[in-house]
Amino acid sequence: MTVASLAAPRPVTMTPTPLNVPGQRGRTTIAERVVTKVAAQAVSEVEQTGGVARELIGITLGRQTGAGQARVSARIDGHLTMIELRLALDYPAPVRTLAREVRRHVIEQVTRLTGLEVRHVDIEVARLLRGR
Repeated sequence: MTVASLAAPRPVTMTPTPLNVPGQRGRTTIAERVVTKVAAQAVSEVEQTGGVARELIGITLGRQTGAGQARVSARIDGHLTMIELRLALDYPAPVRTLAREVRRHVIEQVTRLTGLEVRHVDIEVARLLRGR
């Protein structure tokens, strides 16, 4: 009976290939719908916020329960983005304080996840919801 010796595997060394200068690597484009989804998720992460029912020519479609996500639109211009939010808040809630917190969190999350600079966030508090 022969015993074979097992040698430890030798580590493979790889030399990293240098990257081209940034202008030659290509371009990354982030769609407005991506910013919209990131912002909507960020709003839902703030306590006492909710979505609003859709409207068609001023007529509310569905019930105003606060379920779902806030209505969000975003525009991107180069590395800048502008965001508009339409949402509901629980009643009673300090509206200005909560809007400030929503704005801060949306800016933080959009910047962190997309790398875009958020120029401004417009917020419309469309409803105050009781007893959610």
